[in-house]
Amino acid sequence: MSSLTLEQTALQLDGLPAWQQDGSSLVRTYEFNDFASVVAFLVKASFYAQELEHYPEWQNHYTTVNVRIGKIERGAVRHRDVQLAKRLEAAFESQN
Repeated sequence: MSSLTLEQTALQLDGLPAWQQDGSSLVRTYEFNDFASVVAFLVKASFYAQELEHYPEWQNHYTTVNVRIGKIERGAVRHRDVQLAKRLEAAFESQN
């Protein structure tokens, strides 16, 4: 999968304002009203990740989910990272 330049990544993140670039990863924290909403989001997100065959790292604590897409040692954000971030945003928006 192709790597994005810093400029390309910045353009993609314009459409994903809650996401931040952390080295060669994209990161975001989601906040939910309750734990059941967290679980519903994680289930939906897991289907998107499986469909793209691209798996994020995530941690959840009660009503918060921290997501990291990409690996630091890779050197650059990839197109697939952005695709998954967009899918996760859609999953989050569909719950709110």
